[in-house]
Amino acid sequence: MQADDSWKYNVSFFTLQALFTSANRRDDLIAVSIWTIMLLYALIANLLILAGIARSATMRSATSYWFIISIAICDILMTIISLVHLVPATAFHEEYVQFKSVRNIIMIFFYDLFWYTGVVQLGLMAGNRFVSIVYPMEYKHIFSRTRSLYLILFGYFLGFLVSLPTLFDCCHTLWDSNYYITVYEKPGTLYKYVDMAVNSISLCMMIISYAVIIYKVRESGRAMAKYQLTIRTRQQNALVNGVSLTSQMNDCGRTSSVRPPRSQVSKKEMRLFIQFFVVSLVFLLTWTTWQWLPYMSESKWAYFVMTSLFFINNSVNPTVYIIFNTQLRRELHYLICRHHVISTAQNKRKQTLFGRGIAAATKNETDFQNNTRDDATKSLVDQAGSVSSQSHDEHVRHQLLIKNMDYTDKDTKISAV
Repeated sequence: MQADDSWKYNVSFFTLQALFTSANRRDDLIAVSIWTIMLLYALIANLLILAGIARSATMRSATSYWFIISIAICDILMTIISLVHLVPATAFHEEYVQFKSVRNIIMIFFYDLFWYTGVVQLGLMAGNRFVSIVYPMEYKHIFSRTRSLYLILFGYFLGFLVSLPTLFDCCHTLWDSNYYITVYEKPGTLYKYVDMAVNSISLCMMIISYAVIIYKVRESGRAMAKYQLTIRTRQQNALVNGVSLTSQMNDCGRTSSVRPPRSQVSKKEMRLFIQFFVVSLVFLLTWTTWQWLPYMSESKWAYFVMTSLFFINNSVNPTVYIIFNTQLRRELHYLICRHHVISTAQNKRKQTLFGRGIAAATKNETDFQNNTRDDATKSLVDQAGSVSSQSHDEHVRHQLLIKNMDYTDKDTKISAV
């Protein structure tokens, strides 16, 4: 009887283990499928961004786009690491990579390297937009090509220095495929404060820069509205008083200091500001979630959401640029639909040439008809003129004949007398 009970307990244990394993497999399949789609989209979108910028000489020469290129490169490399390491490790677990293996340490080190580099680049982008909008006259000097290149290289060097401690035993950062998250091997490591410091400094740069930019844009808009209201009021007063607007503006110019605002934010600068602001906002959401979510929940699905935010952060940059950047979107449209664009342009050209040919033929035919009509009219006029000249000659000859007959009659009468 006891043997039968133990057999039942063993069957129940293996049944529960099988059910647990099948449930985990199902969860892994869901996570891997979603992540694969997200990462493939991020990879393709970032490659398109690089191709679109490379096609345009204007964007290649603008230092603002150099930071976009750098962040796109970081996103591409993080996406590739995720596709070749994180996703397979989640799908096959220990069969693909051991938790404390050297490969897991090295791959997460490179992922952290490009993550921290991207974080530094986001801070530099915020400074770039700050100088461009708040101090536009000094922009070309501060963000010259040489200095911009040095700043980008400094971002990669700083990212390498920050991620370097993860190669040592005290600071290992590893991928836990069971909980869908990157964790510290030693939870009490001091390295987490280094991570917090780097992300916090970059985040503070973004917050301060964008706060000042928003204030600057708001004050610029108020100054322009005030100036337009002043001009509109003086125009109305000029119409009411019957004074010419030019003379009144000249008088006001001598007695008043009302002038148009000196620095106005261009639409191009505002579009770039919006792009960088949205990208930085997504980074803020991603990093803060990674900081506080582990203390709120121990569910692997909460960690799944947190890791998904990192992958979304890789794909949001190109998505924002494609949506808001008209020039980049035009280049990508030509790159993807080149044959369609070329054929459409050729068809328009053919239609234009065909229309011009029809118009030319119609004009020639009209000119020919007009010339023919003019020639016919001219010949008729010439004929009428010749006929009228002949009639005039006959009339003159007839009058001369009558006069001769009169003279002959008079001579005859005289001779008779």
